[in-house]
Amino acid sequence: LWYYKKGNEKQRRQRMKKYFFFDIDGTLTTPLTADYPESTRAAVKELIRRGHFVSLATGRMQADALEVARTLGISALVSDGGNAVTIDGKILYDEGLPLSDCIRTLSDIDEEKHPWAAAPYNKKYRVTRTPLYLEKVKDRYYETEVDPSFDFRKVSAIHKIFVACSKQEKDDIPLYTLPHVWFSTDTMLIEPVHKERGIMEIQKRFHIADSDIVVFGDGMNDRTMFRRKWFRIAMGNAKPELKALASYITDRADEDGIYNACRHFGWI
Repeated sequence: LWYYKKGNEKQRRQRMKKYFFFDIDGTLTTPLTADYPESTRAAVKELIRRGHFVSLATGRMQADALEVARTLGISALVSDGGNAVTIDGKILYDEGLPLSDCIRTLSDIDEEKHPWAAAPYNKKYRVTRTPLYLEKVKDRYYETEVDPSFDFRKVSAIHKIFVACSKQEKDDIPLYTLPHVWFSTDTMLIEPVHKERGIMEIQKRFHIADSDIVVFGDGMNDRTMFRRKWFRIAMGNAKPELKALASYITDRADEDGIYNACRHFGWI
């Protein structure tokens, strides 16, 4: 009888198992302080304890996202906006932006008016050819090296491009096919924005039904993973356009939004 009950419980858990994909900034972290609320940490820990699959789904670079995953006890991550997937410490793939289009864009930007920095490696490092970049851009999240001899035509990958410009100057930047978001008010960030690609790679690998996938997000770079077939939860602090695509809108990230949603649906 004990073995029978144990077997039934295992089968029940397998039937109830969900596959969660969390954006980081503004979803797992609070919008203003970038802290991880204790309720969020508790929710993630309990999801994992109950046998659910938990992954990040972020625009951050793989090495950057890996630090977050380790902080929260998460073993899977979709990073680089879908261009990289890591499971249990193993990188399944990690690709840069389309290199030919990066070269075209960087060749055609007016570098004096809009200095730029490129991230050629899987780490929080970027290189610019002019000190003008550091004069115009305020953020210091990435280590930034000024190297006048940097030749973007000779690198094997470019993961991100940071361009000093405002939204009003967007049309000055020849993007070609490259996608972009806004890193800050003074910086256009050219980076992949197809998180759904990485999620679908994991879905295929583990034979996951669409109905078992749950995504959490708050920003416009989360739109592609807000697919109709998946259960889509927007944070209370999410952009209105993302809320319009959501299956459910929870509280703000700094008001226990993740914990409350997980409790509401009985996942924890």
